[in-house]
Amino acid sequence: MSARRRAGARPRRSGLIRRPPRAVPVVLLAAALLIVGGLGTWVLVTYLVDDTWPAAASATVETISGTELGSTETRIAAVVLAVVGCALLLSAIVPGRPSRVLVLGDDVPGETAISRRDVARRIQRRTESVDGVRGASVAVGRRRVDVAVETVVDDTAPVTRGATAAVEEALAELRPLGPTRHRVRTHRRS
Repeated sequence: MSARRRAGARPRRSGLIRRPPRAVPVVLLAAALLIVGGLGTWVLVTYLVDDTWPAAASATVETISGTELGSTETRIAAVVLAVVGCALLLSAIVPGRPSRVLVLGDDVPGETAISRRDVARRIQRRTESVDGVRGASVAVGRRRVDVAVETVVDDTAPVTRGATAAVEEALAELRPLGPTRHRVRTHRRS
């Protein structure tokens, strides 16, 4: 019965692979709320203490108090606030790209994860060791590894085949659980 339970259970998420925190939307929202709250507190406390609006804010308070809810300015402000709120909400809901990739996946218990940057460096070094390759740049995405190869050779077909073999060899050694497909593009530079 425990074998059935294990077979039907969802796989456990890796503790090594984490999504990056959504710090930017939180910092922007916190800064906006801090500024608006601080200004509002300053205006309200000054009004309660002196029984008049602060001189620096009196023109703004009069303008806001004279603005109707159906006016164009109010509608524009509401639309801008709604768009900013939706953008912050969407950026908080959509998960970020994991910074690490699980590698060396096999039947041996345990997990190994390395950064995407290290995977890209390994593939880049392997590709740059191919004859005719002047330089290479590698981008490791969620589903695919993109390799751009620069060469000075007139016939780029052998360089492309060699670079493709090098990328496949590097991926076979690492055995990543994430991106397994690859695309190699060769550009001739003089």
